[in-house]
Amino acid sequence: MKIKRLITVLLTACFIIPQISEVKAAETYPNLDEKITVKSYSGEKYKAGEAPNEEECYALSSKGRNLDQTIVMPSDKVMVLENSGNQNYTDLRAVLEEDSCTNDIDLVLSSKQLRAQSTVSLKINFADKKTEPCLNRTAILLKEGNDVVKRIPFSYDTAGYRDEHDISVSQWSGEYAYFFGFGTVKSIGTIDYCQSKKTLRVTYKNAGTAPVLKFTLDPNGYFTFSNGKYEYYGSSSGNKVGGTNTLNLTAKSNLKRDFADAATTGSFDIKNKRIAFMLSELLIVYNDAYDANGNPVPGVTLDSHGGCIEGGQISTIPLSYNVSLKPLGTIKTKMSSSKTSSIKVSWNKLNGVSGYRIYRSTKKNSGYKYLKQLSSKTASYTNKKLKSGKTYYYKVRAYSDVFGDRYYGSYSASLKSGTRPAKPRVTVKRSGRRLKIKYKKISGASGYRIYIRTGKKGKYKRVKQYTSGKKVSYKSKKLKRKKTYYVKVRAYKTINGKKYFGSYSKAKKVKIK
Repeated sequence: MKIKRLITVLLTACFIIPQISEVKAAETYPNLDEKITVKSYSGEKYKAGEAPNEEECYALSSKGRNLDQTIVMPSDKVMVLENSGNQNYTDLRAVLEEDSCTNDIDLVLSSKQLRAQSTVSLKINFADKKTEPCLNRTAILLKEGNDVVKRIPFSYDTAGYRDEHDISVSQWSGEYAYFFGFGTVKSIGTIDYCQSKKTLRVTYKNAGTAPVLKFTLDPNGYFTFSNGKYEYYGSSSGNKVGGTNTLNLTAKSNLKRDFADAATTGSFDIKNKRIAFMLSELLIVYNDAYDANGNPVPGVTLDSHGGCIEGGQISTIPLSYNVSLKPLGTIKTKMSSSKTSSIKVSWNKLNGVSGYRIYRSTKKNSGYKYLKQLSSKTASYTNKKLKSGKTYYYKVRAYSDVFGDRYYGSYSASLKSGTRPAKPRVTVKRSGRRLKIKYKKISGASGYRIYIRTGKKGKYKRVKQYTSGKKVSYKSKKLKRKKTYYVKVRAYKTINGKKYFGSYSKAKKVKIK
């Protein structure tokens, strides 16, 4: 946990120092030329500080540290400076702001001249492979004589020591990401802040010199292994040198509360509407009683496995994961019911969200308008006062209120729905022993069904179905003489392959002579 507290201090310092530095630049360097700007940089950069004092900070990080404790040098990073003003500079030099850092970083200008409307290149790299493990926040000063004409916020860090097991981020699955203070680390996934549980899967390949005995997690951290325990012994084949183990890390049920507590301490970095955390609680314990080939090492007992030693402590693993503040769950919608003037839409609930918003359009891919905001306890909405027989499309998305801001999840897929068609108006005329049935066209109808009943006690039987909403008449077969018949018609609308029927028309009575 000492390491976690150190991380918190370092990250907190990263947010405080930029604000102090900017004030310093304004007071100490009166001759700054705003026309000199950084046109491009081949290295890393990030936003440091908070608005309105947020500034672009340019960074340099070693790729790692060799077994002889020298750093793995990155390629030279090039910063292009552009002078868009009218002032000519002929005796430029580049230095670091803090004198204590001058021996760490090598700054080489392509020219001492930076004339109006021209550029100059600045090559940046570590001056020596023997640079100690460090985390420095400083600035590059561009000087003309003794005057500082440009101050560029700059930070650099070098990886910590490794032991004989050669722990490195290259042994982990996932995407690379830059995390200030730790250099380039592997991101192993994203956790939904709104969800109570989430699993991250990470693959470890043993590139060391001894088999793995076990993996361990800090019981006070945010994760357990998928079996709920804090120790995972892996597979015998995966534990060998060159072997691969896949670890499933499951976030604890109090994840949301823990992140809220962490946010109040300042041990987080909000970027692009998300929180980035270092996973400093995962450890590897190597089995030093056996060599890379699985053979016993003379004089080393099984219980003496010290494992990965760094500065006298078991080494943590430089992984990172992101916590998305917007809901990541998938919402699936369905039409629960349909009437001639209303539609009920329902959806699956997402855990931990603050609520939902529903939108409607008459087109599938455009024109959606906000209808209603609903609480997290609600999973349905009845849209009233609609036109009969009309097609509508709906979308739903969840939102979460986090740290005073609102974050929206993705929209659900568009849901095609519609209201039931109106009641037909029917006329029936006798033509000999046949009935001529006519009805007015119903707006939005996909088709019609026609029913005839014999006498008052008979049952209505469907005699015809039209699959076109355009057909508005029907002539029956020959009926029996001296019988009384009743006629009804109803329209239907087909939505997602299912027929939704409107109300029956008023029954029409006709007697065959």
